[in-house]
Amino acid sequence: MLFEVVGQNPNARLSQYCWRSRMALTHKKLRFESQPWHITDKQRIARSGDVTEPALVDGGRWVRDSWQIATYLDETYPDYPLFDDISCKTKALFVNNWADSTLHPLIFRAVIAEQLPLTANCDKTNYKERTLSKFGQSVEEIGSDPETARQAVQNAIVPLETTLAETSFLGGDDPDYSDYILFGTFQWVRVVSFSSLWLPNSALHNWFEVMLDAFDGVGRAQPPRSEL
Repeated sequence: MLFEVVGQNPNARLSQYCWRSRMALTHKKLRFESQPWHITDKQRIARSGDVTEPALVDGGRWVRDSWQIATYLDETYPDYPLFDDISCKTKALFVNNWADSTLHPLIFRAVIAEQLPLTANCDKTNYKERTLSKFGQSVEEIGSDPETARQAVQNAIVPLETTLAETSFLGGDDPDYSDYILFGTFQWVRVVSFSSLWLPNSALHNWFEVMLDAFDGVGRAQPPRSEL
């Protein structure tokens, strides 16, 4: 069972971190039940040891945090590994940390004004309070200049674009968990924003289209912002 953040529309899966875990489970061919979850419904996942998403329940075992979930899945279910070896896992850890510390704050500034209307009504106050506490600015202040933020994102993803111009996936010939980390990031953009942050026909665009179609289109089955 995977607890995933949804918006007021339950078809809007809003969390990049939940998408990481959804793709990891699918990669490993593990069947799971999706549990829609709102961030104010903390009690439902309290047994995971915290109240942030995603949370996975496997039998009686609770695992929280997308990185911990990926590690747990590979240790518990070794078939179809997410990390082929320690160097692959180290690479994925770097991508995980880069996305969380550098890429996501930039994207947040670019899309926050579009994401807030999608947020579940019961979560909006909490969302605003968490934003103010984390950034020291209100949602309105952070989202006041999305175009400048979009340019900052485009600058930040230049090395990614250059890399994907040389290889099909970050995992080489096939995707691995590094690809799922960044797929979660850009799927988040696709869900909450009317505009992409990359150029059409770019290597990143082409990679993302392939990732949307992976595993019989599990990513593409998520409606984009224009259909929510």
